Amino acid sequence: MRIVHLCDSLNPAGLGGYESYLHYLSNEMSLYGHESFIVTQASRKNTPAQEHKGLYTIFNIPGNYLEARKWEFLAIPEEERASHISRLFTNNDIETNVAALTEQLTEIIRQLQPDVIHAHSTYIVFNRVLHALSLTNKVQQIPCLITIHGLPKSIILPGNVHTTDYEQLAAYCPFDRIIGVSETVAVALRNLLRSQGKDNRVQRLYIGIDLNVFVPDPAAEKKWDIAFLGRLEHMKGVDTFPEMLDILQKRYPHIRMVMTGEGSLRQILLDDLEKRDVKNRVDYLGVIEAERVPRIINASRIFLYPSRREPFGLSVLEGMACEVPVITANVYGPSEIVTHMQDGYTITPGNPKALADAIERLLTDNRLYDRIRQNSRSTVKERFDLKSHVPRLLEVYSELTK
Repeated sequence: MRIVHLCDSLNPAGLGGYESYLHYLSNEMSLYGHESFIVTQASRKNTPAQEHKGLYTIFNIPGNYLEARKWEFLAIPEEERASHISRLFTNNDIETNVAALTEQLTEIIRQLQPDVIHAHSTYIVFNRVLHALSLTNKVQQIPCLITIHGLPKSIILPGNVHTTDYEQLAAYCPFDRIIGVSETVAVALRNLLRSQGKDNRVQRLYIGIDLNVFVPDPAAEKKWDIAFLGRLEHMKGVDTFPEMLDILQKRYPHIRMVMTGEGSLRQILLDDLEKRDVKNRVDYLGVIEAERVPRIINASRIFLYPSRREPFGLSVLEGMACEVPVITANVYGPSEIVTHMQDGYTITPGNPKALADAIERLLTDNRLYDRIRQNSRSTVKERFDLKSHVPRLLEVYSELTK
């Protein structure tokens, strides 16, 4: 089977949630004899047209470079962005981009002859492209499905149109099946699509991680007490870290934390760490290669992922699979993964003191620490192993191709 995975964008700053999933999914699919191709918009004007990643290929198609201009815009300091909008965007950007991408994607489909087109959190651009192709019968015989990896969020389109990404999905939804990565996401999708009679197309299918990649390393030196690997955004709860460390440093003067990733809060966060005189407690590594993630997790005693509104929680699974106790939120996606004080530790997000107290509890309660550590990988193996996920996904493909 030849599978085209379609996504509006790949983050140029490194692997995020669904980028990581597509990377490991494509590799696993190859073991079943299936070919995977990832088609996305070029994130920079000089991005190569094709990138060969060993067992799969990425096609970066330019459209009218709207996606490249978006990432250029996001790299501008937030307080300066308003003055650059008219330079970077026009009111008809989406229409001209869709027209260009429709022609470019048609050529790739003709070249690859896929059996399935699998979109991933496409809300605005490629949904319109696939809708346009379905009207011209160019993809009518190819099953199309979509996996939604996120919860609804507000967006502003060119022309100052205020909407949400889910509303855009509902407006252009040419999919035979709509997969939510968690029950949290599936419920939100059903609520959205019920008025259109499309809620019966929605199913929940938990995604998984590669347990051959994320494995415990008993010999690893524990360089850090705490680790956070993710986007530096308010939604991820990273703004609570400076106060959390301020509290912990008074109790544990030698506490060490490692932090990776990029995001709009990076400089604010670093400045706040310095203001509270805890910056010397943190090793900030920036964006790292995917191969380093398991090593950093294994070199840490506790893994933090206190998101305020997490749709699922692949990073939570990665920490658990390495048998490093995870502290995460007790709401949304993580609440479907973790059982409190059995295979992880959950807190109400947004509370630095609750986070500090949870860390102190795990650092001092050896019995609790060991119970969570011993149970965490078993949970992932039983419920979120990529090797179990792939056959379930192939069943969906099979149903649709029939």
